[in-house]
Amino acid sequence: MKKITLTTVALLALLAMAGCSADNKDSADSSSASTAQSSSAAESSSAAAADIKIADGSSTDAAPAEGTLYMRQLLTAPHGTKSFAVVNVTMNGEKILNVQLDEFQYVSPADFDGVPNADGAFGEAFPADTVLSSKRVNDEAYSKMMADKGGATQTWEASMTAIAKFAEGKTVAELEKAVTDLGALGEKDSPADVVTGATFSDTAGYLQSIVDAASKGKIFEGEKTAGTDLKEVQTLGAPHGDKSFSVTTVALEGDKLVAAAVDEFQYVSPADFGGVPNSDADFGADVKDGLVLSSKEANNEAYSKMMAEKGGATNTYSDNMKAVTQFALGKTVAELETAVGDLGKLGEKDSPADVVTGATFSDTAGYLQAIIDAMKEAK
Repeated sequence: MKKITLTTVALLALLAMAGCSADNKDSADSSSASTAQSSSAAESSSAAAADIKIADGSSTDAAPAEGTLYMRQLLTAPHGTKSFAVVNVTMNGEKILNVQLDEFQYVSPADFDGVPNADGAFGEAFPADTVLSSKRVNDEAYSKMMADKGGATQTWEASMTAIAKFAEGKTVAELEKAVTDLGALGEKDSPADVVTGATFSDTAGYLQSIVDAASKGKIFEGEKTAGTDLKEVQTLGAPHGDKSFSVTTVALEGDKLVAAAVDEFQYVSPADFGGVPNSDADFGADVKDGLVLSSKEANNEAYSKMMAEKGGATNTYSDNMKAVTQFALGKTVAELETAVGDLGKLGEKDSPADVVTGATFSDTAGYLQAIIDAMKEAK
């Protein structure tokens, strides 16, 4: 059976079924419980925001031919200006097999759990009195807020699962038609008239994010297979120090890894890095020290330059991560755990590439462990 769990569980806003507007962007997202960013602060930082670049990780690379599994991942903003999403689609040829989508927003630490390293150096850049949280991880808290403020009768997880399942098995063209159909709905119609079980007011926005990811997301090539019965999961972690957090997506066929994608997010200078979507809007308005939250994969050139200057790195971030994920493909949890053990035995003069060809990350073991942890969740 296919499993679409996330080692976390929350996301996005929810509506009520049958005509209720529980996913109202102006009710929950503007509440003090949902965000600590004031409109006045956002307005006062508009000049600075104009200088912020956005790096969403889009790619013009050609996808593998049918018969080879691959993931495409893109950063998007499907719902308002106070959050951003990580959208991952697993594909074979033109067909979408699986969808994983999580959104991240600054919320009250009294009611929501933060992402990994929120209590470390990473959290020092958060806007005052907030914590960066995964909506999927905080499904219970976020859904309660939606029910309290918008009358939602259904959890976020239920609506997001409905959207993901609707997309699975379809092509980009088929999803684009559904987005058009949603746009043609009248005021009294429900998104569920097009996407069964989906009650998000921004259902079209989430479907469009899936379309965009499947069309131009960064490609992570997987194994050759015709299989479609995959177990898939997306998890959050901290494989490299306390200044960033990771999003890891894995797909298993049986007990072997057949596709994987890993990205990390860190606060950096907007002079050199592009921020995640909405960094130039409410989401980025009150981040401390004028920093922006950035994807390392989307900023491969800038981040690799920083690694070279500060640590003498000779490989780019993307090349290193590709070496790690390609090494993991086709292996079981037990086989990867052996590799992590072998990395732990290396001496000071040895290189991680002695175990994982092409990988020179000092934290190669940490990235492999993030994949292992996700694989265990998928089982």
